[in-house]
Amino acid sequence: MQTRQAWIERCSGVLKGNLPDRSVLEKLPYRYTCPAREKGTYLPQWLWDSCFHAIAYRWFDPGMAWEELQSLFVHQPDEGPDAGMVPHMSHLEENGAVAAQRLFGQRDCSTITQPPLISVAALAVHQRAPDRGILARLYPKLRAYHDWFDRRRDDDHDNLVAIIHPWESGWDASQRWDGLMGLHPRGAAGLRALEQRRKDLVALCAAQGYDAQRLAQVPGGFYVEPADFNAIRTADLMALAEIADELQEASEAEELEARARAVRQAVHDKMVSFENGELRAHDLLGAAEEKSSVDHAGTFVLMFGQCLSRAEADTISTRLLDPVGAFATPYKVASTSRFDPLFDPGEYWRGNVWLSLNWLVWRSLLAYGRADAAAVIVRDSLALVEKSGFCEFFNPLTGGPGEKYGRSCPEHQSWSTIILDMLQGTADE
Repeated sequence: MQTRQAWIERCSGVLKGNLPDRSVLEKLPYRYTCPAREKGTYLPQWLWDSCFHAIAYRWFDPGMAWEELQSLFVHQPDEGPDAGMVPHMSHLEENGAVAAQRLFGQRDCSTITQPPLISVAALAVHQRAPDRGILARLYPKLRAYHDWFDRRRDDDHDNLVAIIHPWESGWDASQRWDGLMGLHPRGAAGLRALEQRRKDLVALCAAQGYDAQRLAQVPGGFYVEPADFNAIRTADLMALAEIADELQEASEAEELEARARAVRQAVHDKMVSFENGELRAHDLLGAAEEKSSVDHAGTFVLMFGQCLSRAEADTISTRLLDPVGAFATPYKVASTSRFDPLFDPGEYWRGNVWLSLNWLVWRSLLAYGRADAAAVIVRDSLALVEKSGFCEFFNPLTGGPGEKYGRSCPEHQSWSTIILDMLQGTADE
């Protein structure tokens, strides 16, 4: 096994190699890291990518980690119906992202969000490199973000928030969304049609004013309360409560903890079931909250928000390690059950391994004391990087780079450096 310092150097090389051009950085108040530069399409900033970047940076360049997080709020609106929302893409103008500007009808940023992981990342960076000044500046912005979720994405007031576009989930092309998208694609042509459907959906969202309640009712609308998204939000609210406590805002910390508990309880009560003796997590589809039947690895992320009892967590941890089970692939964790009729280990989000998801599952397992299962996730994540580099995603059967429409994914993807956080305490000195 390589030394910790060797891994720091490898991860640093990927991250620093993906910094924007100096001509771009000179126009920005804070630096950030592109998801990937090699294909020329991942040059703006993406929300949850930057959270993973910051968590990796904290081990060798905490100043950059803090800048990465502060950069996410440059285009957070402070007025209007979407005040507080953090866009999933930023800095479009500086990077000449013309296609994205046209798609979202805005010069600087997108009009949708992504999984709320910023408080988790900020707390992690602060624990490694304390800076109460930056934390105090971020705190009201983080609160505004969660207030926006409650105001704009929980129209039925059940403590579960909805997404209005597959891109908001982070699982862009997953089978989880096929039914609502009206397509169950096989092959490149079908998947390209699904991608066009995602692009067309942006215009529908805009036409409906990004109103979740209206999009739940309009033909062709997309409205889902995802299990893992809400579990991540639970963890983020708890992290925000810790930040409030650090800033000596005791009453606000108590309020945030109560909000987190309410989300956690709602996830457990409405999204968890036992089928054939197995625990399943269900995304709730549409206004009727139909329980999705797609078996996906987001189930394991429920532990990230501590939404399960210890016995339930043990049940799904055992399922994850089952040598003949739904997630029994040579490399873990496949995003979708290998028994799914549309499972495709090589194609974008149709059954691949993503190190960002592996990190969430790893943290989830540790939260419930399952160090044995967590060690398997670290082992497989290491093996993937050693075999194929810092790919955007991997084939869980071969360990090779994943593909999108037959084209290999980027092999120097910034967020895969999250392996560095997973390696702390496991790499040889």
